[in-house]
Amino acid sequence: MGLLSSLFAGVSGLNASGNAISVIGDNIANSNTTGFKASRPEFVDVLSGSLGGGGSGGQIGAGARFAGVNQNFGQGSLETTGVTTDLGIDGSGFFIVQDTSGVFYTRSGIFRLDNTQTLVNSQGQAVLGFGVTNQGTPNGALGPINLSSASSQPQATSTVQVNINLDPNDVVLGSPTFDPLDPITTSNFQTGIRTFDSLGNPRDLTVYFRKSATPNEWLYYAGTTRDQIDLTAYPAPYATASATPADQFVALQSGTLQFTTGGLLDVEDNTALTLFFDANGDGAITGGETTAVATPANAAGFAFNGGAATGQVIAFDFGTSITTDGGLGTDQTTQFGGTAATGSNSFPRFVSQDGYTAGSLQDIAIDDDGFVSGRFSNGQTVRLAQVALASFANENGLTRIGSNNFTETLESGTAVFGSPNQGGFGSVRSGFLELSNTDLAEEFVRLILSQRAFQANTRTISTTNELLASLVVLGQ
Repeated sequence: MGLLSSLFAGVSGLNASGNAISVIGDNIANSNTTGFKASRPEFVDVLSGSLGGGGSGGQIGAGARFAGVNQNFGQGSLETTGVTTDLGIDGSGFFIVQDTSGVFYTRSGIFRLDNTQTLVNSQGQAVLGFGVTNQGTPNGALGPINLSSASSQPQATSTVQVNINLDPNDVVLGSPTFDPLDPITTSNFQTGIRTFDSLGNPRDLTVYFRKSATPNEWLYYAGTTRDQIDLTAYPAPYATASATPADQFVALQSGTLQFTTGGLLDVEDNTALTLFFDANGDGAITGGETTAVATPANAAGFAFNGGAATGQVIAFDFGTSITTDGGLGTDQTTQFGGTAATGSNSFPRFVSQDGYTAGSLQDIAIDDDGFVSGRFSNGQTVRLAQVALASFANENGLTRIGSNNFTETLESGTAVFGSPNQGGFGSVRSGFLELSNTDLAEEFVRLILSQRAFQANTRTISTTNELLASLVVLGQ
């Protein structure tokens, strides 16, 4: 009977509108949920029968049916938090998290480091990422991002950059030549630099400069005290020399600098210079010590003691010299005069080196490419891992399981893993969280429409009920 069909059609409308209100209510309830993606209810009509004939003119509908929910994976706004481990995806992709029950996917980037130094979300699920090579590039190995073993290994000094000015008006010192037993008096200028051995131990070197009798030429001697050197690593007379006095300066590396008549660095000659060496450490040059010997580190490198590697080559770079390096001779060491007194125009601009000691992790930073970099106590910044992202052929095929997580299904397709800012993936914004993409204004409009639809369907049922009551009266 037609009236009964309209009764059930009204019931179907009530069910459909009720489900729509539930979906809208869920969207509104999660308007402040990080990374939440709003849903849209979808309906289809129900065909119950036909009055006969072809076409749609003879078909009678039986109401509406709730067909399902379509999720809106559009970008949500990014909110600044200032917390380094808070991450927001600007673009496509999902964070990958894992616990003992499996792997899940989320847009919520509320992360933190737990007591094992593993990056986790608020449910304690580990955030997955790629390891990195020594060159800081992803190695493709996906796993939890754990920083407990993060450290910065020491690096031995290999280059010392010397940027100084030497006074061309300084005096040419007479005899004796440069004397390691009295380096200050027998040199015109000196500067110091802290270097590091292979174990990361600091080693303080001093470089003395002596003006040559040859115009625009300077000699330099670099070394340290006896208590820093394994003299046995060098040939005689160093190998059999006394280790005392501990604080006596030993010249280990030397060379010659030549400047143009305009004061520009022209030639860097690393040929070892010769000098007298106090082998027995008595503070005097006597006997066989009166034979000058070449500074040993020019050929054999620095041999620091205490278990460090011997043969540590340290190059002293005074700039891009004109003849030696094919440069302009202006970028570092120069020989310019001035109005000050003789010798007062020699001064250091800066002296730097490329070594450092071991370092412990102090802080982390995460860039837009998802690289997690550690800042260490030795001043170094090292890439430790890269946050990974996942994408799916059909995002609407994912299944919500609560706690802002999704799981993949046959309908979604298999997850494809990749790096932020590559292969269509969005960037990762540290210190930001993606807000819910729920549009409250739109949801309120839908709520009003669903409310009206629900009320209209109740009217269909009440009207049908009145008609059925009239039929009952006819039968009395």
